[in-house]
Amino acid sequence: MASAESEKPLRADARRNRERIVDAAGAVFAQCGAAAQMDDVARRACVGVGTVYRHFPTKQALLGELLAAKFRGHAEIARKWAVQDDGWTAFEGFLRETFAQVAEDATLQQRVHWVDDDEALAIAAVERNVVVEVLGGIIERAKAQETLRASFTVGDIPAVMCAVGAVMAMRHRPEIDADAFVDLLIGGLRA
Repeated sequence: MASAESEKPLRADARRNRERIVDAAGAVFAQCGAAAQMDDVARRACVGVGTVYRHFPTKQALLGELLAAKFRGHAEIARKWAVQDDGWTAFEGFLRETFAQVAEDATLQQRVHWVDDDEALAIAAVERNVVVEVLGGIIERAKAQETLRASFTVGDIPAVMCAVGAVMAMRHRPEIDADAFVDLLIGGLRA
């Protein structure tokens, strides 16, 4: 069932508040993890907690929006790189740009496991399907050009993203060289 938010356009001030809430939620969840509270998000967004609840009736709905935003960002990156004729260039460009985004927020990958609201997951799944479609085309093109391992599929992307997310979450440790790991992983995918 679609929410009232998606059925009609928001007024400009309501849209700005929603954007501030989502931005603040990203920062609060990055700092506090799943223990973050709606009051914390409201304070960070400089809005009343009632405004937060008007846009997101539950914490799960807010987490679902963060998850959907993650996939929207990945889809935007995939579309940008999909115009490249060279499949490997498009694939590597998508991976590197997405990994840089993951590095900015080490909790990004963890949010997938925090969301257990069916409606929020359904909204995120729509965005995820766009990524799968666009990136799947890039992967098939790279494989046809024999620059990407023939055994690699779009279904392998979640494992790759989880691996990179785990390394990025530990990049503050001196023995972890996240950039070297990314280079190793990408190099291992080449045909």
